[in-house]
Amino acid sequence: MRLSKDGIKQRYEDADPRTIEFLCNVLDDIKKDNKELNNYFLCSFDLLKNQLELYYAAVDDISKAGDITSEDAYKRKAKSPSIMIMQKCHDQIMKILNEFSMSPFGQARLKRVQTTDDQSAEEILNKLIE
Repeated sequence: MRLSKDGIKQRYEDADPRTIEFLCNVLDDIKKDNKELNNYFLCSFDLLKNQLELYYAAVDDISKAGDITSEDAYKRKAKSPSIMIMQKCHDQIMKILNEFSMSPFGQARLKRVQTTDDQSAEEILNKLIE
């Protein structure tokens, strides 16, 4: 299955619409640099989708509660567990976006290498090291 907007909508049909929109935007940004994507990216999209779903669930939980604090078993005010979930998911989302070179850090370390069919692996590696 080639990655496309329709493919994403079909693969993740049960996902939150915000997740689908985010994944489609990621796909658009990736396609600006790469003409064709292969199935390798499906695993990363699956991971990204899962983290986005958890993130949005935490956002919705906080919105529904109307407060970023909650009471523990002893009626003490404490930071809502959803805040921690949001922070962890955000960190994971940024790591996945780094894989796609979509964060400032990922773009900074991205180094394009032009290759031809007759170049050896050693020549390609030497270009990467330069």
